Amino acid sequence: MSPDWKRRGIFVTGTDTGVGKTIVSAGLVSLARKRGLRARGVKPIETGCPVKSGMLAPEDGTFLQRASEGDLTLDECVPFRFSLPASPYRAAAMEGSQLKLFDVVEHVLALAEDAYLTVVEGAGGLMVPIEEKLLMVDLIERLAFPALLVARTTLGTVNHTLLSLEALKRRGIPTASIVLSGGSSTPGPEEEYTPRDLARLVGDVPVAVLPNLSPEVAGDPARIAETLSSLWPEELLTSWLGT
Repeated sequence: MSPDWKRRGIFVTGTDTGVGKTIVSAGLVSLARKRGLRARGVKPIETGCPVKSGMLAPEDGTFLQRASEGDLTLDECVPFRFSLPASPYRAAAMEGSQLKLFDVVEHVLALAEDAYLTVVEGAGGLMVPIEEKLLMVDLIERLAFPALLVARTTLGTVNHTLLSLEALKRRGIPTASIVLSGGSSTPGPEEEYTPRDLARLVGDVPVAVLPNLSPEVAGDPARIAETLSSLWPEELLTSWLGT
């Protein structure tokens, strides 16, 4: 097995919260596993978790665990979870606790030791604080995983995406691709042009589009994987999965 990053991990981040990171992450994990690869999806920090049966229930993490087909426990998938829908730093502080970036890094790298591919989903965007002065981008940098940047197709995406790319570039973090996730069934007129305009501006960073998915497809990692496989070039998928 080659030790290169493609066979180690990829970090799915976003230009904002709610842009489709979980759908993309779960789809990649499921697709890799369909191809016989030991892939795991991890969301090390999840905030805004509802309480069910007296316990915090991480919805995104549960979906990633499902995509991983039980290859890790829920506590392994989401070791740090909080009820307040806020940044990890603030959510932890409001519960009287404190996150340590070192602990998050160590947890993810330990899980990646015996996996072919570890897909890590971040919380929010790049500049979300984890500690008082340490951000999500610091986590990506310390993991040394390339970033897959998920953005909306709606108005403002070009600006937000370019700013995020600049932040990654300043840290020397490679960007594997940009995924424009269509979250609306009634797209605005500007969305038709966003992918090509962005592709022209970002140069050699591939730009892929994930259209709005029906609830049935979006709720099933295997069906998301089928969609990715049918929509995106095999060359692009291979570059992500390391096959």
